[in-house]
Formats: sequence, structure tokens, C-alpha cells
Amino acid sequence: MLSDVIVVGGGLMGCSVAYRLAKDGAKVTVLERSVPGAEASSAAAGILGPTIESFDDAFALQLGRRSRELHAELAEELDEYFGIDVGFRRCGVIKIAFDDKELGELERQAESLRVQGIRCQRWGPEELARQEPNCSPEALGALSMAEDAQVEPRKLLSAVALGAEREGVTFRTGTTVRAIDLEGGRARGVRLGKESLHAERVVVAAGSWTTLIPGLPFDSETIYPVRGQMITTETRPPIFRRIVFGAGGYVVTRPDGRVLCGSTMERVGFQRGITFGGMADVIEKATRIAPSLRNAPIKSHWSSFRPGTPDGLPLVGESRVEGLFIASGHYRNGILLAPLTAELIADAMSGAPQSREAQALSPKRFEEPAT
Repeated sequence: MLSDVIVVGGGLMGCSVAYRLAKDGAKVTVLERSVPGAEASSAAAGILGPTIESFDDAFALQLGRRSRELHAELAEELDEYFGIDVGFRRCGVIKIAFDDKELGELERQAESLRVQGIRCQRWGPEELARQEPNCSPEALGALSMAEDAQVEPRKLLSAVALGAEREGVTFRTGTTVRAIDLEGGRARGVRLGKESLHAERVVVAAGSWTTLIPGLPFDSETIYPVRGQMITTETRPPIFRRIVFGAGGYVVTRPDGRVLCGSTMERVGFQRGITFGGMADVIEKATRIAPSLRNAPIKSHWSSFRPGTPDGLPLVGESRVEGLFIASGHYRNGILLAPLTAELIADAMSGAPQSREAQALSPKRFEEPAT
């Protein structure tokens, strides 16, 4: 069966795009070299926290807040259609301060959020101890942002992939794309070694590996890998009610007591693995946030790659190569921005007028001149 669209990459980004396009009536094939979600999607903490990540960038904050609300709608849809709880919870996020400089930074962040009409609260040490008693007694205060949320990435990916399959999407795993097939100045499909697959449109959602695929009009450093190492543990009862940032790290608590601690940000190319230095860094930050974690057992640890870009914004939309679309470069916000990315790709394929968001995220801002 000839596909209308080929999506390269079976992580949450690729599955979200495929699900949305299939709901719009497109025949979609997703190609994944491993299994869906084997890379960053499964390794993420699932923080939907635009107010903590993008408070000083009004545009990025707007994108994140919009996509966070799309997550809420998607969670209801997946629960209603498939009976799957993807773990969406508007648990709130706090950021704690350990010295006067960090307190000043919290106040600046609070003022920036208030100017943009976002509710937040400043807590002193007494209120912090009352709200989150397991936070470090050395913390001098906190900033609370109640609108932010979390989701469980593995459950979300499974549900979105299931939804895509039920909408008619074809998944091919163990498939390595060797090149984008170009003909007459436009994309005509992909090459898989000796085999070629044809489609009028191709979406590349291959995360950190995106610009390594021959045929894309980008320098290899347009999207680059940033390694992140994480640790999980477990506490009874759950250590925090909210997601807690501080000391350069974060602690995410699930309702059942699972705890995710992270994360490093390392420019080491595609070098995989867990390092003593990385683990020590994560442990130091997590135990400064919550000293009682020193007694918690390490349940698991892993590393994965985030796809970074030179300007910190993703590449979403059609490239200068007709029929070739990009959905990559989301760095720390891949989970957060997946629903919005799917919407923007669907809009671009429909021929709808470009929104301000679409113009700002256009891959064309990084493309090399045509030869």
C-alpha cells in the first residue's frame, strides 16, 4: 500500500505526528530502527513544566503552555477511547533557593511570570516546610507554579502508538533509513538500503539523529545530541507532592512513590553510558533537594540523548525541499511539545496559513543554501 506520509522515527514525536495525520485521513507509515520509544521518549522524566523551563522567554513559554493544555485534552481522549491512563497530573512545580542570590532569581522569575499573567506564589522557609516537609531545611524559600503537570512517558507513548495503529498507521521496526529520496527538487520517499519506500511527504522525527540522515538540507550540527543521565528510586510514602527543582537538578515523584532524579546535560557526541561523574552529579543535586534520599535505594539508572539546537527552539514544519517536513530538535521539552508539534505539522500539510509559531519554528531558518 502506497503511503501518503512516511514518518521517520517512532518515538513520542513521530507517533504523535502519525496519530494526528491519520486522524485527518492520511495513510501513514512510521519507520523505526529499533522499537518505538527506545530512545529519549522512554528515558524522559515527563515534566510538563513550561513555567519552570521557559519563564524568561515569552515565546517559548507560550508554546509550552499551549502544548501542556493539549496534553490535558490528549490524556482525556486516550482514556476515553482506549481506557489508558497516561499519568497526566497537574501536580504543580516548585523551585527552591539555597542562598540570597537564588532567592533574588526566584523573585525575578516570579515577576516575569506575573507580567505574563501566570499565577505563582513565593513561599518562605516556613511555608515550604509545611507544603513539602521533605525539602531540605537549608532551603530559604521557593517559587510555586501550580498549573504545571507531569505525565508518564512510557504510558503516553504506548497509548499514542496504539491510537495511531487503530487509526490505520503502519509501523515498521528494525528499519534504518539510509537517505531521503529526492527527485525533481522534492522528497519522494526514503531509501532503506536496496529497498525504497515512496510517499508524497516525509516527516523526519529522528531526534538527535535527524541531521545524520543524508538528503536533509542541514549542517550536521543543526541538531546535536546532549546526553542526560538519570536515577530512579522509591520512597514510602511518596517523598513529594510536587515536582521540585533546585541545586541545578530536579526530583519527580509519581503517586505510587517512584522517584526520578536528574539530570546531567553533557555534550559528548553520541557516547552512550553511565559515568561515575554523572551519577555523582545527579545524586549530589537530588540529596541536596531532599536529604532523606541518601537512604533510598537506587532502583535503576540510564542515559539518553536530547536533541539540541543552536537557538534552543525546535525545527517544526516543511523545509525548503518540497514535501520534506522536520519535527525534531526539542531538547529538554520533547515530551511537553509533542502534541503541539503534531498540530503544527498537520496544519502545514493542510496548507493552512502559517501561524506566528509555525514561522518562528520553521526549519528554513537553519537550512543551507540550495546547490
